[in-house]
Amino acid sequence: MPAALGNIPAYGGLCALEASRRPGFSVAEAALRLRRLAFVKQRLALLAAAHLNSTPEWEVKSALALHAWLDAEHATSLRQRILELREPPAKLDEPPAPALTAVMEEALRSADTLELLAAVYSVLRPALAESIEHYLAQTNPLADHPSCRVLRLMLIEEKEAIEWGRAALAVLVETSASKEQSEAWMAHVRAYLAAAGGIDGQGAHASAPLPPSRAATPFRPDVLPKRDARFSGLYDTSTPADVVYLDDTRPAAERNLALYFKRLREMDVPEVVAGILAATRGKPWEYYADLLRQMWDEARHALLGQAELEARGADWTALPVNVTFSYKLAKFCAPLERHILLYAIEQSLMPARRGKRYEWMLARKARDPLSTTFQDFDWADEVLHVAIARRHLRGDLKGGLEEARRLADELWVRIAQRIESEPLPADQTPRDWWVHFVESVLGKKPAPVPETHVKDWRPLSA
Repeated sequence: MPAALGNIPAYGGLCALEASRRPGFSVAEAALRLRRLAFVKQRLALLAAAHLNSTPEWEVKSALALHAWLDAEHATSLRQRILELREPPAKLDEPPAPALTAVMEEALRSADTLELLAAVYSVLRPALAESIEHYLAQTNPLADHPSCRVLRLMLIEEKEAIEWGRAALAVLVETSASKEQSEAWMAHVRAYLAAAGGIDGQGAHASAPLPPSRAATPFRPDVLPKRDARFSGLYDTSTPADVVYLDDTRPAAERNLALYFKRLREMDVPEVVAGILAATRGKPWEYYADLLRQMWDEARHALLGQAELEARGADWTALPVNVTFSYKLAKFCAPLERHILLYAIEQSLMPARRGKRYEWMLARKARDPLSTTFQDFDWADEVLHVAIARRHLRGDLKGGLEEARRLADELWVRIAQRIESEPLPADQTPRDWWVHFVESVLGKKPAPVPETHVKDWRPLSA
């Protein structure tokens, strides 16, 4: 054999000779450390869902949805790997250490966006990234390669999330008072993290007395949706965009613009999903992972609308990005009822005649390549969401999907009756906002939307 062949990089390029001879972790030690990482990832995902509705800042709300889904993906990959390390499935849902549970319970009690970003992006995620780096530096990269691969991919996305969080926190820390608040809360969470020995449990366990726990009282998520000060028209009940995109007599460009607005307004759907997640206990992890995916998809749809409107030079924050859908479901429906209504809406969007395919064809008719791409992927996402709802509602309802459809009709009636006695908050959105919006983007005034159509339109949102 030619001696030169020995110069080909060894071990498939995974590691150097020295690292291949490192004893590293036992299977039991690897499983324990990965369980702690998976636990924190699951709790971070659900923490984001618990705070999504009460977080008013649009950009933070969007990032919470994204990072929650990434955390869910990471947790799922870790759970699969842990099972490969001879751990029984029951271990996956056991908290690995009471002190680590206490850390996550304290972070969950973040009082506002400032504290939330401080706890998650300046304390927990950096500690998580450090624990991943320690794991990669200590385990044997050949024997434990499947773990290393999962963790390397996680680390890339973890560092991206940390970078975003630090930039966002810097914007929010505008006064000395807010800086003091964020630093005090970081110190609080760090104290609990030190008592747990860090994320991986390998740090020196601090013996100093812990600050008083906020977790002494039960956590009650605020599921009523919030928007930041840039937005108005939160309870606008006019529905011209929902009527216009279906009106075949109108120009395709105007109807396509209505799709832009419909996508933008979809931020109320991740708020519904977040409310379901925040109030639902005792489900298998797969249930939460599926809904966390849907939560991010729906937030991403709102960002598609934002991107389209920004591409047209429109001030999207000036539009009535209302919260009436998420507000009504949070106020008047139980978590399972909210999921039933989401399913009914998504199922109604499947028929080709007026569903998601129709929206994609409308974008093509308007000769708008960006909108065509966005509606195409939105359509694919909604097919997935129907499958998610079908998968989980079958087990939640004795009568299965047929019962879900029947209950959805009853729920719409009940919500309408409740609104008569508990009206939506007052809203001052000008009734002709659609006319001014279309004129500002397309340069010409559209035909008025008949009030009878607006009145008859049924309030669906997905």
